[in-house]
Amino acid sequence: MTSDANAHQPGPSARLTYSDFEFAIKAFLHQTRHHTPWSYVEYSPRRGQPLQGYLTLTKLVHSHHTSSGAPSTTTTTTSTQVPGAATIDPADQLLLDELAEQLDDIPDGDDHDEDNDIVIQQSTNLTFDYLSVNYHIVFSPSYQVPVLYFNAYRPDGTAISLEEIYESLVPEEWRGAIRNSGLNGGISQQDHPVLNTPYFYMHPCETVPLMETILQSNSNTTTAGDGPSYLESYIVTWLSFTGQAIGVSVPTDM
Repeated sequence: MTSDANAHQPGPSARLTYSDFEFAIKAFLHQTRHHTPWSYVEYSPRRGQPLQGYLTLTKLVHSHHTSSGAPSTTTTTTSTQVPGAATIDPADQLLLDELAEQLDDIPDGDDHDEDNDIVIQQSTNLTFDYLSVNYHIVFSPSYQVPVLYFNAYRPDGTAISLEEIYESLVPEEWRGAIRNSGLNGGISQQDHPVLNTPYFYMHPCETVPLMETILQSNSNTTTAGDGPSYLESYIVTWLSFTGQAIGVSVPTDM
């Protein structure tokens, strides 16, 4: 695969042709086959033209909400191909076990102290909610880079708003920077280029400068033929920066 990539693209470039993109996503699909269940979807861009493809992943995200409905913290669950699955993720079970231990520590009778009263109040006001998030990695012919599209749905199937996207998916320490990125923020909404339905997406305007910096850094520390080609690692590198902003990450061993 490395020799084919090098022959296909003589030198590292942050901008991709569709052929580059297809090579990169299929390499990524192979690399993540034992980690996360990304799937390749083929579609016909126009009648008579060759089929193209994009990647899709559906994942359950566990959000904590207070009884007033305001989101507080978010924990992502293990990826799954089946939205709305009823199984309890080990991380969620651990959280429930910890809550049960806190409740078990509360003494009976009237000898509650102030801290115990706080624990009872917090556990009463806390509810658990799941979002089903659908991620797509799609090629942008205009920017010549991959773009991460996504939508998030409540258990009843209703889509959440942009504000809820920030509160439920974006890490708190990143929200200000992403909101203030570009003219309209780093997350926008437009029609999906393949499905023609509204999707949120991470704006790709900074992708080329980011990837150019990384490719330049790699070229300064490696020699020709060392490690996988840049196309084989392109999606892993790009997604490790882009995806973690909205709840999808690359396995640490990659």
